[in-house]
This record gives sequence, C-alpha cells and structure tokens, in this order.
Amino acid sequence: MSSVPPETVAAREAASGRAYTGRRRAPKAAKKQKTRRKAPWWELPGLVLLAIVIAILVKTFIVQPFYIPSESMEKTLHGCPGCHGDRILVNKLIYDFRDPHPGDIVVFDAPPGWDEPTSKPPSNPIVRTIRGFGQLIGFVPPDGQVLVKRVIATGGQTVKGDAEGHVMVSTKGPNGPFRTLHEPYTYMPGPAAPRAFAAVTVPKGRLWVMGDHRNDSADSRYHCGTSASDSGDDSTCDPRTSTVPVANVIGKAFVIAWPPSRWRTLGTPSTFKSAALAASSDVAAFVSGAVLLPVFAVRRRRRRR
Repeated sequence: MSSVPPETVAAREAASGRAYTGRRRAPKAAKKQKTRRKAPWWELPGLVLLAIVIAILVKTFIVQPFYIPSESMEKTLHGCPGCHGDRILVNKLIYDFRDPHPGDIVVFDAPPGWDEPTSKPPSNPIVRTIRGFGQLIGFVPPDGQVLVKRVIATGGQTVKGDAEGHVMVSTKGPNGPFRTLHEPYTYMPGPAAPRAFAAVTVPKGRLWVMGDHRNDSADSRYHCGTSASDSGDDSTCDPRTSTVPVANVIGKAFVIAWPPSRWRTLGTPSTFKSAALAASSDVAAFVSGAVLLPVFAVRRRRRRR
C-alpha cells in the first residue's frame, strides 16, 4: 500500500484550519453497545427468603423482640391502655452461659396454673401468616402465655414482704438475716395497699418473680395457693406453685427498642449484689454467642418453648 506524502496531509490540515502535527489522526473507534445483564427472576425472591431465614435464626438463637401488652411492669415497661406498648429486645443467649440473677427482667412461659390472659393463633392461614410476621418483629403479642417480670430471688434464697411494700431477701434461710431491697423502680399508685406475703424459700432451679407495678401484677405473690391459685391468705405460700422454673425462661430483656422516645437499656438495679457480675456477663455472652451461633444451632440447652 502506498503511503500518503506528508505534503499532501499538511495541505489538508491547513485547508481545515488545523496545524500539521506530523502524525495521522487515528480513526474514531466505533462505540460498543453495552448490553445490561438482566437479573434472573429468582434473585429478588431469593434475597427476601435469605432475609427471612437470617431473621428467624437471629430470633431463635440470639435476640427476639417482644411486645408488652399489660401494665404489670409499669413504669419500667409501658403496657397500659393509655400508653404505647413497649417493644423490648430479649437476649436469648445469656442464660446458656449463666442462670438468671436477681434484678434481671426476664421473659418466660407461664407455669401451669398461671392463667393469664392469652391469645390464640387465628384459623385463617393468611391472617396467621401476617400475625406470625408481626410476632417476628415484636409488634404483635406472642401466642400462648408469655410473661415478663423481674427476678427478685433465685434458688436457695428466702424472700418475704410486709404490708408497707418492703421486700426482704435472705441468703441464709427463713431465719435470716434479711436484707431489705431498695426498689426505686417500683410503681404503686392508687388506694390499693401493698400485699404482704410470708417467707418463701425458693427451690433450686426456680425463680421468685414480681412485677414492678406492685398493685397490679399477678406475679409470684398471687400464685401462693394450691394449684397456683390466689388463696387470698398469704400467711403461707407454696414455694413451687408460686415460682417459675428456670427452664421456662426464654431470655433477658436488655433494651427498649420501641417507641424511639423510650429507647434505653434495661440494666440491673444496684440493690442487687450481682449487678456488676450480671452486666459483664451479659456483654460477654452476647459477643461470644454471636461468634458461636453455628454451635448453638446444633447444640443448645433444651428449654420448654
């Protein structure tokens, strides 16, 4: 192929008003049409399914949200008709590392005889699915009798209360000495007098629980009678019907997640000697549990659900 003389190229460049550079201009490259890859039809449903699976795993093994429907924990947890029911997050790993401590706010399955108001799953499958999703995110109360109270005494401790609302705990048995709890978190409005109860030694593996709303909580004091009934006479109290098995505990409430105006953590009151130990154990258990989730998915302590 014959080359074009430089003089000819220079003449052409001069005619077009451009200076001759001594090099030929490269032809413009043809624009390549970029084709956008179309996402497969299953990508979006797959992501939704993955998100649901992750949420179920987290709910089952690590953290579960709960809706507070009753007034028994006022004003620590809102559940009254005139308030917005709190949504709390429950640490489900902590009690795989230790047993509940006095002062913990625990969520648990009600023992037999604790006939609290309960909700049943609807028969309509669509409504049941929607309700299940609401329970998954903590905006719908769980089916069955799931309660929330504060642990006051654990196995081996003795607890009693007087007519002025003071609660006393002994680690040496029913003969004492007793230590009176300082409980600024309690709520006792209205004319109803505090309910006194006789000394009860909590059996091993069980918990004495009370609501912070001491005038409106069907807690351990209320179930002192035979078959966990309210005998109306608290001069004696059945230590088994009035207490909750540790195996029934679902987890420890550690934060109010909703509404945003009430965001805060739920620590252990200073009146309980295990406060510092509980706080450090909670953090360690939560972090360690997140790392060991696959292990707990296979090997987890059996609990009644």
